[in-house]
Amino acid sequence: MNTFNFRKQFKRRWRRWKRTVWMTAALLAVTILAYSGLSISSAIERLLTTNFSEATSVMGPVTQETRSEQEIQALVEQLDSDPDHLTSVVLETQYICGVETEQLGKMARPQLKMLLAQHPEWDATVGTSDELHLKQRVDDLSPLCKQQAYISIDAVGNLNLYEGKPAEEKVIRTFFQLDVGTLESSLPEGVLEQLQQGIRIQDKDEYDSVISTFSDYAVDEDHHLIRNGG
Repeated sequence: MNTFNFRKQFKRRWRRWKRTVWMTAALLAVTILAYSGLSISSAIERLLTTNFSEATSVMGPVTQETRSEQEIQALVEQLDSDPDHLTSVVLETQYICGVETEQLGKMARPQLKMLLAQHPEWDATVGTSDELHLKQRVDDLSPLCKQQAYISIDAVGNLNLYEGKPAEEKVIRTFFQLDVGTLESSLPEGVLEQLQQGIRIQDKDEYDSVISTFSDYAVDEDHHLIRNGG
């Protein structure tokens, strides 16, 4: 048997082994849940129907972005020309709610080039000859926002995202203006009062759900309902 055929057979056996492991784990999880009287979660259901040839997609998307050597070199050349000079690297993470800044330390040119090549999705700008600024965007709430973010309505009907309780008036973002009258008459009693007091937002699912719910009552500049064609 030549090396090529051996590799082909090994790969086929490896794929069969992975499918067996996945199915065994899924069935074991279902058995445990059934025995304990718990309902099967949607995650387990997805696991049972997963196309194993696409199993890597379950682990998250793989970025297809690249940063060329020319782009990397152009950035590095804006820094101190001394090859032994260490550059301070700052990473800013912008969330849909909140911003965090992290000092990544000081790096020599080879380290900078490696970092820029490994993270082409990060925006990179040179602040000074001694500092490189990196920026990434995360489609989630920051850890701080998850602890203290609220969505509420202000005195003129604007739907806002607040850092802390709405009474503190620390507005992070304004989404749109609401038709308060239609909102009050359409939704169950107490919803408007709850919104005025502030709806606690602890994760992106809650964030998206609240925005989606109240977007039905958004109005344009002439105070006409946008989604419902008021």
